[in-house]
Amino acid sequence: MRLKNLLHYKDFHSDDIIFDSLIKSTDDEILNYVINVTSDLLNGVFLADDFKINSKENLISYEERELGELATYIGITPFVQSTLAKGTNWQEKATSYLEYFIGYIIGTIDKEEFLGNLIEMREVLNMSNKFYTGLVIYFGENKEFIINGILNKLQF
Repeated sequence: MRLKNLLHYKDFHSDDIIFDSLIKSTDDEILNYVINVTSDLLNGVFLADDFKINSKENLISYEERELGELATYIGITPFVQSTLAKGTNWQEKATSYLEYFIGYIIGTIDKEEFLGNLIEMREVLNMSNKFYTGLVIYFGENKEFIINGILNKLQF
């Protein structure tokens, strides 16, 4: 699927806003954003050797849907941060989302907790289930490109 095909998944006005922002970028730009942010986050924190190994093994083992969820999580994070910034103490919540993202990849956060945060983020944005599903499918179909890109950029 191409980014522009998410048009068929829009259901709510909030989906329109996110879609309109996403299509200002090309498919390669969006996919590389996910790759760069994920690898930068993993490279930017101190990880014990076992967590480094876990992160690579987990990335390689993700099924298409799991990778789609992971990429959707980081792909919608800027929109969530922008929405949260309208409130007070938003930095703490935004940081928590990134900690869960890293924790899921290195294996310290289980899938249910991770997905709970993803659902919460979706609700913060008032994103429809239909559009969310489209994002997961879109990123999932690009699993190999994303995983290979992340693994190539990891500095461990």
